[in-house]
Amino acid sequence: MIITATKYTKPAFAPQKAGVSLWALVVALSVIIVGTLDVLSTNAGLLAGAVETNPLMAAMQDLFGWWWFVPKMGLQFITVAIVLMHPVRAVFMCVSAVIAFNAFVVLNNFALSGVI
Repeated sequence: MIITATKYTKPAFAPQKAGVSLWALVVALSVIIVGTLDVLSTNAGLLAGAVETNPLMAAMQDLFGWWWFVPKMGLQFITVAIVLMHPVRAVFMCVSAVIAFNAFVVLNNFALSGVI
């Protein structure tokens, strides 16, 4: 009888290690920070006389008035939940692209309002 050593591999259904990865936390925190800056920059632009060009947010502003940011931040927190519950590369890439675009919008809003 010949006994050979084989390398142990975890089965596909093995549980993952507990905790949240550092990248998931960085991406989630970035979503919250950029989302909050978007609300602040939009309000600064509106106070300076600019007009909301995003039809969805314009509808939220018409519907909710000063409280328009509540559904906006609700979407941000849903995004954070997705990032934290499914911390995979595809989610990070898609959400990071949205963060980058939103950061550009924030800079544009602050420039239009005269803050920068």
